[in-house]
Amino acid sequence: MADDEIELFVGLIESIDSPGAVDACRRLLSVEERIRADRFMFERHQRQYIFAHAMLRMALSHAAPNVEPTDWSFSTGRYGRPFIASPKSSTALHFSLSHADGCVACVVSKHEAVGVDVETVSRRVAPLSTALRFFAPEEVETLRNLPEPAAIERFFDYWTLKEAYLKARGFGLNLPLDAFAMQISREAIGIRFKPDIADDPAGWRFSLCSPSPSHRLAIADGSRAAGGLRISRNAWPLQEAAE
Repeated sequence: MADDEIELFVGLIESIDSPGAVDACRRLLSVEERIRADRFMFERHQRQYIFAHAMLRMALSHAAPNVEPTDWSFSTGRYGRPFIASPKSSTALHFSLSHADGCVACVVSKHEAVGVDVETVSRRVAPLSTALRFFAPEEVETLRNLPEPAAIERFFDYWTLKEAYLKARGFGLNLPLDAFAMQISREAIGIRFKPDIADDPAGWRFSLCSPSPSHRLAIADGSRAAGGLRISRNAWPLQEAAE
């Protein structure tokens, strides 16, 4: 993996979901992760958790082939952001994990400031009323001026980009969503902060994609590496676990 490269792993659960795949992925998890998976009331939520955390382990081992997927252990920071606790290596790896109904995604980078978010696109959402509660005024104004189909699409662009940025900063929801605004054009995706937010818009790069017609995915990178955002999209490693 190049120093300025982000590796993206993403897949749809329906393409892999089977009793054999669930069992194979479950075997990769730690005891604590298996206990956490068993606490979900609905089986589909259990499977989604198992697939997501197995994917993360396999993605990390793809970047560090000398480490088996079962050997990774994790801890959480001040705001609940997970990080690798062991094994320690000369090359630090950082990650971000996200899953929505039917889709799991993770990114791996050598830089800490990286985040990914995937959401299920719902045509039933009321973009303007939700934006009025959470988004910056300029984002609300953009949504107000768009026809409904385009407004729904732009709403999920904003939502995933904002969530990816918060994950990259490691803040969780401790930074309000209206403290910064996403600026989307055909040429680029940018970010603008309120004056009291100590961050540099020039230091951030963003990307959007759709893993399926029902999902929207965003990546935020604050590594400040020169050049554009380099994303290496890998085959879904869960297929390997099921074979």
